[in-house]
Amino acid sequence: MKRLLGVVALALIIAVPAVAKAQTTGYDGGFFVKNDEETFKLKITGRVQPKIAFQHETLDDPATGHYKNRSSFSMRRAELGFATTIQDQLTLRIGLKHSTNSKNFETANVSYATASFEVIPEFVVTSGMVGLPLSIMAETSSKWFLLNDPPITELQDDGLKDFTIARSNFAVPDGLGVNFAGDISKFFYSFSIVNGAESNYAFNLNNRFSFGARVGYNILDPVPGSMTDFECSSKPKLTVSVGSMYQAKRTDPNVNADIKYMWTSSLGVALRWGGFAFTTEGYYRRTRVTNPGTAVWARPKLDDLAYYAAAGYYIIPKKLEIAAQAAQILREGPDNNANSFGGGLNYYVFDNNFKIQLSYIWTMDYDDMWGAGANNHIHNISLMTSALF
Repeated sequence: MKRLLGVVALALIIAVPAVAKAQTTGYDGGFFVKNDEETFKLKITGRVQPKIAFQHETLDDPATGHYKNRSSFSMRRAELGFATTIQDQLTLRIGLKHSTNSKNFETANVSYATASFEVIPEFVVTSGMVGLPLSIMAETSSKWFLLNDPPITELQDDGLKDFTIARSNFAVPDGLGVNFAGDISKFFYSFSIVNGAESNYAFNLNNRFSFGARVGYNILDPVPGSMTDFECSSKPKLTVSVGSMYQAKRTDPNVNADIKYMWTSSLGVALRWGGFAFTTEGYYRRTRVTNPGTAVWARPKLDDLAYYAAAGYYIIPKKLEIAAQAAQILREGPDNNANSFGGGLNYYVFDNNFKIQLSYIWTMDYDDMWGAGANNHIHNISLMTSALF
């Protein structure tokens, strides 16, 4: 907590000199204050997302804490964000997050901390908690998810149930490092180098690094980092994206398998037009195993495939939206696949500043977890309210 207070104090120390000269305040996706010369701008954003979920499973094993019927309140996310822009070139960003799903959910965690410098408009250098770029979904703000949870290609669990125990999903990892990004006409690119530990906190003690890159092309107008077309675009927006990442040597913590490397690629398309939004991506991953440990699925080389498709449409523009989402992970080996399909209704009370989302998601567990001879089917109904500024 002392470290957390130190981060907040630092943000305020940076802000105080400019606030004294501030001539303009207002709201633009967050509350901001800037000086008369517009050489300094501080923006503060916030989000609170309480959720209640009801879950039914087809398998029941009280000995391991798995029950057929469960319900729970949780905090999807409570977050404060600070962004300071100096001379239109240097931007500092700090995010403080609390989540019931986080490892230390009783405290707030630094969810992101970066410093970006715009060398030229086409070339921006960012250091800090940059992670690895890979996909459209990785660049999508969770403020604009169609359902209460992202596709299973991104999700390890839903707060009540683990979905991925052995081989991971296709979400991008965390990582301290440096990122290079920019736009050139209709093209855009992003490239990162991060510590091989792929942690926002750990040092790189073994000289291993992971790499990720993503390039894309805006065929029509660019698609923003959102799964929905809230503005009900009068002109179509269409973007294609290709990504790839190389992850360094590691030991799988679940089965003690030694992995030499993991190489993952993605291909995606995003369309927004007239209140309709459609996003889909496919993934391929090659895992090179040198020691299988206790894994029954291990081979020297493992090939995994996955995809997701998500669509939303505003029945009432900027008010009522219907949504559907599908995703599958097809892992090489027996009983390794994961399947998830769902739909929902989203009601926007005050634009995206306050909304209510009702989601139903069916997920089939990736294997016979308890040797019951049948896959576990998980039915999850959740209601979440989002208050943002």
